[in-house]
Amino acid sequence: MDAFQFGQWFSKRRRLCGWYSQRALIETIRKDPALRTLGISEDFLARLEAGHLHYPFRGKTRQRVLALATLLCRTPRDVQLYQRAAGLHDLSPQETELLATLTEQLGEPSSPGLVLLPPRPTHLIGRQRELQQLLHALRDEGPGIYIISGMPGVGKSALAAELAHLLATDANRYRRCFPDGIVALSARGCQGLPGLRTLLQRLLALLSMGQRQPEQASGALALPPELTPAQTNCSEAEMTALLDQVRTRLAGKRALLLLDDLDSPFPLRQAAEVLLTCSSHQGERLSASCEYLTGSSMLVISRIVPSATALPTHHYHLEPLAPADALSLFLTLLGRRTSALSASELQAAEQICEAVGGLPRAIELAATAVGAGVSCELLAERLSLHPLDALLDSEGELRRLLAEALDTLPQETRELLLQLVPLMARPFSLAEAADWQQRCTGTSPGVGGESPPGQTFIAEPASSLQRTLASTAAHLARLVRSSLLDLHLEMESRAGGSDGVQEQRYRVHPLLRAYVQEEQQRQQAALLTFATEQQHNIPALKRRQAELLLTLSQVYQSGQDRIFLQLLQALLGLLAHVPLSESEPLLLRGLEISQRSGDLFSLASFLQRLGALHFYRGHLQQAHQRFEESLQVAQQALQPGQPLPAFKQGSHPRSYLARSRFYQAALASSEGDLALAQRYINIFLRICQECGDVRGTIEALKLQGRYAYRQSRQQEARQALRHARHLSISQEQQLTLPYDRALRLEIQLLLCHTQGDQSGARTTLEQLIALASDYLDPYFVPALVLDEADFAWRQGAWEQAHLYALRAIQEADRLGASFLYQKGLTLLQRLTGDETRLGLATRPTRPLQQGD
Repeated sequence: MDAFQFGQWFSKRRRLCGWYSQRALIETIRKDPALRTLGISEDFLARLEAGHLHYPFRGKTRQRVLALATLLCRTPRDVQLYQRAAGLHDLSPQETELLATLTEQLGEPSSPGLVLLPPRPTHLIGRQRELQQLLHALRDEGPGIYIISGMPGVGKSALAAELAHLLATDANRYRRCFPDGIVALSARGCQGLPGLRTLLQRLLALLSMGQRQPEQASGALALPPELTPAQTNCSEAEMTALLDQVRTRLAGKRALLLLDDLDSPFPLRQAAEVLLTCSSHQGERLSASCEYLTGSSMLVISRIVPSATALPTHHYHLEPLAPADALSLFLTLLGRRTSALSASELQAAEQICEAVGGLPRAIELAATAVGAGVSCELLAERLSLHPLDALLDSEGELRRLLAEALDTLPQETRELLLQLVPLMARPFSLAEAADWQQRCTGTSPGVGGESPPGQTFIAEPASSLQRTLASTAAHLARLVRSSLLDLHLEMESRAGGSDGVQEQRYRVHPLLRAYVQEEQQRQQAALLTFATEQQHNIPALKRRQAELLLTLSQVYQSGQDRIFLQLLQALLGLLAHVPLSESEPLLLRGLEISQRSGDLFSLASFLQRLGALHFYRGHLQQAHQRFEESLQVAQQALQPGQPLPAFKQGSHPRSYLARSRFYQAALASSEGDLALAQRYINIFLRICQECGDVRGTIEALKLQGRYAYRQSRQQEARQALRHARHLSISQEQQLTLPYDRALRLEIQLLLCHTQGDQSGARTTLEQLIALASDYLDPYFVPALVLDEADFAWRQGAWEQAHLYALRAIQEADRLGASFLYQKGLTLLQRLTGDETRLGLATRPTRPLQQGD
């Protein structure tokens, strides 16, 4: 072989080893302290490969050619071939030792190091900077934990796969960095110590069959069936033995362990103590530089940003692609060039990449949709309205990735994320997030100093506000660590000056925002359906009262007027069980929104309920005014062309809105004007009969019988009550609500009175109270017991009347129903003349307080 032939052989060998240019080889030489001192330059390589150097080599040239063998030889046979091609004969003792050492090192493993790699990504655009940084870190920083984090779909696994392939296919770099192999393992589902045990068992299984593995392998590694995460039972002794076994197998090795999908709680520090173990000696080096020591490295791909306890050697947080890179990836996947696109197509492509926030996985799905026949213009239009449109995520892949990420968070953190949806359109600060959370939960005044619906603001001490701020900060920090929020600095202008101050702000990716909006809408729709279906089941509503009222407050704060009106309408029955300080602001908000949106039906309904609350609180004038306003609005709402809600069979919007007459009758009756009460209830009865409202008809007949009985018209009372009972029995299969059962008991109670059956009346009364306590308006019980006390007083049953009056006073006092409380006191005063005969006190346990 002559100089020219050796130059050709050397050039071919260089390319086979992964250096496709002389400059690339020179860059590697300059990083090696031993080779760098020999002065090997590009000019030397060029003359060597061109055959311009004297052959056989002598002196400095011979020393350089011999040193290059450490880079271009991969096996002991390669050393022999290199020595023969370079004409290296008559070796000196130093040269003989060098080649012997190299031969021994290359031949030391009886078989090649284990290499199990994930599939190499077809396209990796816009990641060259990140790739180079990670390559340099793995080469320069030595054994340790290297972590790639980022949101779902950002391309963490693709970047790690490309990195592993570069290390494995570049012979020199691979052998110098990780001569004992590269193994990629899926850590998906590995949690806690059981997950660590599963992972170590997988690794041992691979190491044990490493001798039978080919040097290169692609694709996912099949997990042996006996090694599954479900097998979690492991004693402390077994775990210790397993740890020692792995330490022994990895001692003195320099391997790369790639752990993908490590998103669950995992003892990373404990895993590092085992997997990064080193041997006791400091040998195993390829040069005299002593910089390559034993010890493996872990490349971890995870959404979770590592905590300080994990002690990562290097952490790289992967961001979505820049706009230009995102567009380049999209066009590459389509197989199109920018010059081949029309102006409208190019603009649509840019809009698509912007709508999906530069997320590589979303861009791949968008390219797939366009390749399947969806035009860029149509897809861009749909994604501008909703980034998770079905045209993009038809299989639900992006939703699944985001759902899995959210499922790892505590419930309180997920709830906070849902609350912050209105803030996500732009970057927001911690103070804004804490303030919004307080407004939604009712612990802070809203905009303009107003309290949010359903809550009364009480000034919190500074310590309480600090706790709220700290709690919000903790949840946001958890979201940042989970790669679901990005934290960055923005310049804020100071008031009254041109100088600015940097403030940390949180930014939400558009796809995550779209998903959280969907989730919020789904939860609100489910809650609205529940409230609508269970609006008469007060115990069921009470069990979820806090959640219902919180959602009501949140939809008001976020301006969702339609949902607020629908949910408030469904909760009108529950509001009777809520303190007036909470229910009245909600109804006032309902009046405000229904007036603004022109929803006359809701306006009339809320006026009616507000009037009822005023009535039971003893504000009779205000109650009368609200009822009149409700009836006036109802006339407008029932005009042709006005939208009305759908009612179940047997009910009607007209009779529903006419219930203000029902309340007006009760108001007139409480003031002693039974004739006026009778007229109001007759109007209500006529409307119910015209509308076919069976329940309303029965209610009206019941009140007709009550008023007739109080006016001593026994025959008329019995006739109305029997008619009501007959109608109730005939429609029993349709009238199945708890209110219907209470209505039948009321009718039975009044019939007992008309028949003089006081024993039956007392039994029925207790049954009615037990049912009403759970299902009916809480003011119903004291009002009912007061009526019974009045009946007993008129019949001369003084003791019974006295007991009923005291019971009504106690119940009214508990509810804060001052009007009913005062009525009970008045009745007791009528019984004062009979104190001696009764032998009982007729005064309540405490006098009426100011403000009751």
